[in-house]
Formats: sequence, C-alpha cells, structure tokens
Amino acid sequence: MMISAREVASFTDGYILCGDPELCFSGVSTDSRGIREGELFIALQGERFNGHAFIQDVLDRGAAGAVVMEDTPRLPSVIISVEDTLQALGDIAAHVRSLYDTAIVGVTGSTGKTTVKEFCASILSLQGNCLKTEKNYNNLIGVPMSLLNLSREHEFAVIEMGTNRFGEIDRLSAITHPQVSIITNINPVHLNGLRSISGIMKEKQSIFKNTARCGTAVINPYLEHMDAIEIPSHLQVITYSQKNRADITLTHIEHQGLDGSDVTIDLAGSLISTHVPLPGMHNVINALGACACAVGLGIDPEVIARGIRGAKFPGMRSEIIVSDHMTIINDCYNANPASMKAALDMLTSSPHSIKAAVLGDMLELGKDTRFWHEELGRWVAQAGIDRLIVIGEMARIVCDQATSQGMNASFVYPVESKEEIMTHLCDLFDKDAMVLVKASRALQLDQVVNQLKAVA
Repeated sequence: MMISAREVASFTDGYILCGDPELCFSGVSTDSRGIREGELFIALQGERFNGHAFIQDVLDRGAAGAVVMEDTPRLPSVIISVEDTLQALGDIAAHVRSLYDTAIVGVTGSTGKTTVKEFCASILSLQGNCLKTEKNYNNLIGVPMSLLNLSREHEFAVIEMGTNRFGEIDRLSAITHPQVSIITNINPVHLNGLRSISGIMKEKQSIFKNTARCGTAVINPYLEHMDAIEIPSHLQVITYSQKNRADITLTHIEHQGLDGSDVTIDLAGSLISTHVPLPGMHNVINALGACACAVGLGIDPEVIARGIRGAKFPGMRSEIIVSDHMTIINDCYNANPASMKAALDMLTSSPHSIKAAVLGDMLELGKDTRFWHEELGRWVAQAGIDRLIVIGEMARIVCDQATSQGMNASFVYPVESKEEIMTHLCDLFDKDAMVLVKASRALQLDQVVNQLKAVA
C-alpha cells in the first residue's frame, strides 16, 4: 500500500502541520514498538495508553510521519492533525477498501464469530486469494488494520466484527462494506455496554445496513431472537438451520465424538457430504453458517465441502488436547452464557468415564451477572458431570447453585487460586478423564491448561 500525506489529510478531514504533502507512506501502524521504516504512525489514545508520547521514538526508528490529535511541535517529518485519530484510522482503511472490488464477508454475532470466520476463509481460500481477520482483531483498531492489508491480489476477505458498545458494528461495517454479512446468533454478552437483548439485536443488525446494496444477509431464523432481526428489503436473504427447512439445511449427521461430525448438507438444492472437524452441535451450526455465506458468493458445492473439511482453528477455542494421561478441552479464550452451555454439552457428550469442569467468571454481563452465574450452576448440575472447580468472584454462587440442584457437594470446589485448581485435578490422571477449562479471558485459565499439558 502506497498512500501520500495529501491523500491521508483528504480522507481524514485533517491538515498537514509540517512536511512534504507528496510524501508517500509504505504502510500504516498503530504500534510504536513495531513501526517500520517508511510507515505512517497513527497516535491512538485510550484509557491506559497515549501514542502521542512515542511520536519522536517512531520517527527516530524510521517512520515517515504521524497522525496526531494533540499539539505537536514542528518536526522534520510529515505531521497530520485530525480531530480523532481512531476515526482517522478507520477513514484511511475505508479508502483502501474502496480501491478494490474484493468480495468481503462480514461476520458478527454474539458467539461463533471466529469459528464461522475460519470456516469461511478455509472455503474461500480454495477459490482464490483470501484475506481474513487474524487472532481477535475484530474491533475499531483491528478491523481497519486488517483492511489495510488488502491488495489487488485478494479476491476475497472475511472480516470479523465484534462490539461491546453501541455504534461499533455500524462503524465497522461502514468501513468494511461487505458483500455478504452474517449474524451468527443473539445471546446475552457484553451487557455492560449493550444493556439488554434488544440492545444486542439493534447493535448487531446494523451490519446489514452497511452491506452492499445488491448484497446478501445470512441468518439462522430459528435461533432465539433471530426471527426479530430487521433486514433491509434490498438485500437477498439466505437462511440456514440444523433442524428446520432453510436454504442451507442439515439433512444428516453422525457425531464422531471429539473428532467432530460427519454431515450431509443441502446447499439450496445441492447435497454435499463433508466433515466438521470440531466437536459439538454448535460448531455444526457454525459450519452451516459458513456454507450459507459461500453460497451467497456463488462458490461451487464441492469447494464448500472441501473447505469445511480442511478448516483449521486458533488455539483456546474448543481446542482438544489429548495426552497419555488426560484429555483437555481448552476453551478459555472467552466465556458467556451461550458458549458455556455449548461447552458443557460438548463435555457431557464425550465418551470418557470421568468428566470434570474447571470454570471461571463470565464477564461483562452487567446487572444480570448473578443471574447468569446461577444459571451456570444449574446447567452444571443438569449436565451430570463428576467434578466442578470454579474460580473467580462468582465461584461460590455457581457452586452453591450446582449443589442445590443435586450435584454431590463432595466434588464441588470453589477455589481462590490456580494452584488450588491443580490440587483438585491431579487424582484424575490416568483415569480416562476429560477436563473442560473455560472462563473469560481475563481469568487467564490458559495457565491452568499449560500446567495440565506439562504434567499430563
């Protein structure tokens, strides 16, 4: 990507404080530590950081210029002043996106976004060069940075969009301008910012407002709350379902335990047989959603089948770790009520003799935090697992509900440290045990997974 200072100022409604307006930048960076020679540095500002403090550092390292929103002394480099540097980053990305006719799939929803993204990217990469959101770069910084990697070689892109406050999906989808957009589901997540299910619905459905005018909306209308999603009349709609008749319908399934599921899918009249390489019915539904997106782009059914079968996934999301002494479900990247329930279903459906859950707090549930952790305790009891270990501020609430609903209190452990977790698991080695480890990322239960991997 080559972009001049004059163009940046034009796209961002900024003005050049100093430097050559015709100077071209080789790229854009928001990371002062990873800046490369010739790049433009965007000085972002947040609650815990301020990029303006590193402007001289990045210029010394070879940055060709900086975009700022604070008073900055005149420097022998290009300095562009804007009202809001985060807004400017998105404006630059929107311009880059407009340069290419790349077919973009936009993915949002309460859960399953990353899984659907990976399934979609696996399919589309068989058809042509496909860019995708890496890691969890699905926010107001990550999405623009992903789009800045677009080039004329990319026939496709799959961009994941997350949110925890109103207006983010509107902004992200306006920058991305997808041809096909999917809302995976509506569940109680990020209630601190979005407040209610209706708030979540309003926020998520804004992705359709910014989908290309002749584009496609993809939904599973049979999931809870999805029948109330508003879709602009000018969009084509493709539906998918695991049990009801839809454009994309699951017609047959054979669960293969932790290896996933063999499935037959009706793709709008074309039957395919493929393998979903992740366990759990929720992941089959995610695969159906990706199939629907691919159909919206006119991808051949056999390419779709191969893409689903060959999909690879990042760690800490339903990652199955099999050792000589224990099997671990590493799902500790994030947690909310829907994903907790799905993970417990995966645990209970496993063939292992002993099933244990190591759980932690689900964050950002606002005023409903206690209610959903009580629900979690009930779900654990209903699941009939053999051992429960819970850490976090809600640990006692989860454990009390589990025992009140009939789980044996002798095998329920609220703990205060990760070291305590290990003491309650060590006797399960070599006993055909499966252990689910799941909590919101902030609880860092991946450290427990790493300890288990080291000794099991």
